[in-house]
Amino acid sequence: MKFEQHKDKANDLTKINLPRQFTTFTNEDNYLDEFPNSYKSDESKLDVAQLRAKNGFVIDEMNRVPDPSLHNTSNQSDAPAKPILSSLLALEQELTELATKPIVFSPPLISRDGTPIVGRSTVNIIQGTFGSHKSRLAELFGGLMLSPNLKPPQALGYERTSLERYCLCYIDSERNRREELPFAIQSMKRNAGLGIEDKPDNFRFTSIKGVGRARRQQALEAFIAHVRDNSLLHLFCIIDVVTDCVGDFNRSEEALLLFDFLGNLCDNYDSTFLLVIHQNPGTEKARGHVGTEAANKSATVMQIGFEKDAKGNDTNLIRLRYIKTRRCQRPEPLYLAYNETTYSLIVADASTMEAATSQRKLKADVDDIADRLTTLLAEGPIPKHEVVGILEKEFSAKNSTIRERLKVIQDEPQEMYNSDGRLVQLSDRKAGRNHYYLLKEVE
Repeated sequence: MKFEQHKDKANDLTKINLPRQFTTFTNEDNYLDEFPNSYKSDESKLDVAQLRAKNGFVIDEMNRVPDPSLHNTSNQSDAPAKPILSSLLALEQELTELATKPIVFSPPLISRDGTPIVGRSTVNIIQGTFGSHKSRLAELFGGLMLSPNLKPPQALGYERTSLERYCLCYIDSERNRREELPFAIQSMKRNAGLGIEDKPDNFRFTSIKGVGRARRQQALEAFIAHVRDNSLLHLFCIIDVVTDCVGDFNRSEEALLLFDFLGNLCDNYDSTFLLVIHQNPGTEKARGHVGTEAANKSATVMQIGFEKDAKGNDTNLIRLRYIKTRRCQRPEPLYLAYNETTYSLIVADASTMEAATSQRKLKADVDDIADRLTTLLAEGPIPKHEVVGILEKEFSAKNSTIRERLKVIQDEPQEMYNSDGRLVQLSDRKAGRNHYYLLKEVE
């Protein structure tokens, strides 16, 4: 790979033109700083290292790239990148020591009825369509982490671990600053059992709406680094919405870099993330390549939306579904309602939940059958006729209906995860005279 160097006399910098989508500068320490060209704006023409230094960014050795003058990129037998190698060797030494001692796993930060929902230092997702109350659900979890009560009555039965306090770090990207964002902040205070006039020192919040998209990830890290410098508590960070942290949520490179970035924030700043993301209308999938990567990298994925009646119209009943839970077998869906007096979500009464469950079984929805298949086929392939028979009985549905749903699940792969949290899809195979259904991992 050839590098073309141009001197920036005004800033005493050397600009390196790379044959890919990055504008790159070397700083005085002879390291490269990269900036995606897809983010081009007036501010992106500035030296990235200066921008980071100006805003107090912590530059991780693992993310530094050596000066090309120290590394002949045209030769595959080149010496390793020294700063990166040093970091990898230091990490190896740390892991060597840790691997010689008993491992004590930390308890979940959030659980419900003894089932772990959100683990420490993980990335987690709430997805839903427009108006599905996904932000209110995020605010509810924020209030739980802020509350002095381990299981506040507003928390829908969720509870947090009793071992420590947390610092809630809320970062918005789309609300206006005069009414909508202050109201969301008040909502989290109310969910925590606090008064709106209270100013708890473990509640930090801001908005990146006014920051250019080219600098939003930098802004995120700057704010989180600042909070970390001023708090010894574990950070519980909510980003609403995460697709606003990239220039184009349909670009796979940007999605991959975003979740690498978030994963590193978990490790580098002792933090856990809860991300809100829009869902594509009419589908079960979160938006763009960011949504796809979110499902792959997240420990827990929750989906919230309105239940539909027999005619396909939205009802007032809200269904919270666990699409993926890495730490446990997926819990049953939770049925909720919106309380117009308190402007918050509440658990639906038992009779309403029972009616909704019965209705779903009568409809034999594709997503419900897909959910059932992840447990039914967890141990391996099962003859097709047995699978159809089991589903007929459980959903009180006709044979033709079940076969039709299974065909849809095969032809239009749903978001299905096995017990290891890996994305799978329904497949079939023939062995002798028998035909089997099975789950295959998606590469």
